[in-house]
Amino acid sequence: MKSKYVILLAILLGSKALANDGVFYAQGNQLVPITETEISVQKEILTVNRVGNHLDVDVYYEFFNPTDRAKDLLVGFEAAPAYPYEGMEDFPEQPHMRHFKVLVNGRQLSYRIAHVSNGYYDEDADQWVETPYYADGKFKALTRKQCEEAIAEYGEMSYPFNYVYHFNARFQPGVNIVRHTYEYDMSMSVDQEFFFPYVLTAACRWAGGQIGDFTLRVNMGDHESFAVEPTFFADAADWTIDGVGKAEEVEIYGEKQPMFHLRKGGISFSRNNFRPEGELRISKPQEIWSVWSFGEPVHGADVVAASRGMYIDWSILLGEELRFTDAEQRIMRNLPFAWRGYVFKSKDLQKYFESTTWYIPDPDYVADMEALPEKEQAWILFWSKYY
Repeated sequence: MKSKYVILLAILLGSKALANDGVFYAQGNQLVPITETEISVQKEILTVNRVGNHLDVDVYYEFFNPTDRAKDLLVGFEAAPAYPYEGMEDFPEQPHMRHFKVLVNGRQLSYRIAHVSNGYYDEDADQWVETPYYADGKFKALTRKQCEEAIAEYGEMSYPFNYVYHFNARFQPGVNIVRHTYEYDMSMSVDQEFFFPYVLTAACRWAGGQIGDFTLRVNMGDHESFAVEPTFFADAADWTIDGVGKAEEVEIYGEKQPMFHLRKGGISFSRNNFRPEGELRISKPQEIWSVWSFGEPVHGADVVAASRGMYIDWSILLGEELRFTDAEQRIMRNLPFAWRGYVFKSKDLQKYFESTTWYIPDPDYVADMEALPEKEQAWILFWSKYY
C-alpha cells in the first residue's frame, strides 16, 4: 500500500519540476555601502512573510552617523538573476523582484539598476573569481548587448551578471531610520517545495562589522512546515515560536537542521552585537524525497505528512488498479482536521496522527467543514466519495 503513495507523489513532484530540476530566483540581500563609511548598524528588524508563492520582505534599520555632519553615501542592494535565466524582456528590471522601495528618514529615494559582471571562472585555479564592480567613482556596468552576449556565451543555465539596485542616501548626524521593502518569488526544485536565501553577512560591511540589535521574524503561513539551516545559530532553542507550533531536529542531505511545524504564527530570532558567520536559508524539502530512498520502506505517517498542502485532483492520478484501504482513506479524509489539532474520538485515528511529527492537539478545536477553505472541503469530499 505504501508504494502507491510513493508512486503517486513521485508523479506529482516530478510534474512540478522543470527540466533543470528547479527555478531559483533573486537572492535577498542587505543594503550595503559601496564606498567607505563610518556609519554603523545599531538596529535591524528583518521580517519575512509568505503571501502565496511570493515573499514580502520588510527591513527596518537604525543607522548611526557618529560625525557632526551629514554624510552622503552610495548604497547598493545586490541580487542574482533567476536560474535558469528568465525575463530578458523585462530588462533592466529584475523580473522576479517587485515593489522595491527604500525610505530614509521618511523620504522615499529613487534608485537605478546596474548590471554588473559577477566574475569569471578561472580554469587554471579551478574556481570562480569574483571581480569588483565599482571603482574610480563609477560602476563597471554592462550594457544590454553585453548582457545578451554573456548569456549567449555561458548559456541560459548560467549566472553571467548580477543586478545592483543603487541609490544615494543622506545620513544625518546621529540615528537615521531606513525602511526597505520588496517582494519576490520563492525558488523551488525537484527536492524543495520552496527555498528562501537571504544574505546576512553583508551587514558586516558597515562600520563595526556587526548589528547592535538584530531581530529576525519569519512567517511562512499557517499549517506549514519548514527547515532553517543552522549557519548563524546553534539549534532550534535559539528561536522563539510566536504562535502554535513545535520544532524537531531532522537530517537533510546528511546535515542536522531544525524543522519547524507551525499551525499558526511564525518564529523569531534575536541577538545583540550580531556578527553573522552564515546566511539565512529557509526551505521546505519535498518530504517524499527525505523519507523515500530508492525503494527503501516508507513509514506511512511520513508519507501522509508529505501530502500536506498538496490539494491536488487525485482522481487524475488514481486508476481502478490503484486502490486504498478504508483505513488509509479515513486518514486522508481527516488530514485537514488533524492539521488544526482536532482530537479524534476514534482511538486508531488519534494514535496514528500522534505518531506524525507535525500533529499538535488542540482540545478546543471543533471540526467544522464549512469553515475550511474551499480546496480543503473539496479534498474531504473527494476522499469521502471516491470509493
